[in-house]
Amino acid sequence: MVEHGFRKAGVMGSSPVIGFEFYEIPESFMDNKNGAIFIVAKSRVYVSRLFAVVILLLAVFTGHSFSQEGLLDITFEMTGLFLLTICSMGRLWALMYISGNKSQEIVTDGPYSIVRHPLYFFSLIGAAGIGLVSENLLILAMILVFYVAYYPFTILAEEKKLQDRFGQTYLEYKTKTPRFLPKLSLYHGPHFYMVNADTFVKNFVNGMWFVWIFILFHLIEMAQDAGYLRVYWRIP
Repeated sequence: MVEHGFRKAGVMGSSPVIGFEFYEIPESFMDNKNGAIFIVAKSRVYVSRLFAVVILLLAVFTGHSFSQEGLLDITFEMTGLFLLTICSMGRLWALMYISGNKSQEIVTDGPYSIVRHPLYFFSLIGAAGIGLVSENLLILAMILVFYVAYYPFTILAEEKKLQDRFGQTYLEYKTKTPRFLPKLSLYHGPHFYMVNADTFVKNFVNGMWFVWIFILFHLIEMAQDAGYLRVYWRIP
């Protein structure tokens, strides 16, 4: 049975299996809050930062995959910038709705009315944008593989915590709202919405770092062109 990408897929040993679209995870992993799924979720920030350092080093010491004057180079850059813009706007939209409300109630308006995890959805768009503006096929591939391989486990752990905290209220929200792919026909939102201004300012900074990465990649490119950074390897 499929429900917003969450399906019962059979039995693995004595443990039922939960599938996240193309993932299959034993339910016993979700029952143990010290299990692998929750350890992955808790380490998300540190693992993501470590991965970002690896990507930055690759950007510094490897060159573009194609000529900087070519049409493909421009297409990658402009498409990436467009995706980063969508990502930043979408994340700010979602962050506005949870500023000061995230731990108190289930937010079901605005972006949360069309998808349960809008921040992760827009972050995936931004991740693809980062890969494209790097104009480096290895970086693009690594970012997409990392996101698809790692973040679904974080999403599952967060849903488990929300279900434990809010019970039936979250289950009802879960049954009618897609997990990851937005359903625009479900959209609804208030004309006025109260947010915690201090929290939103902090979230604003958090929501803009995708755009700052675009600027950083351009600075790296300028330094390479000027000879300040040596390119050791060009990805074919």
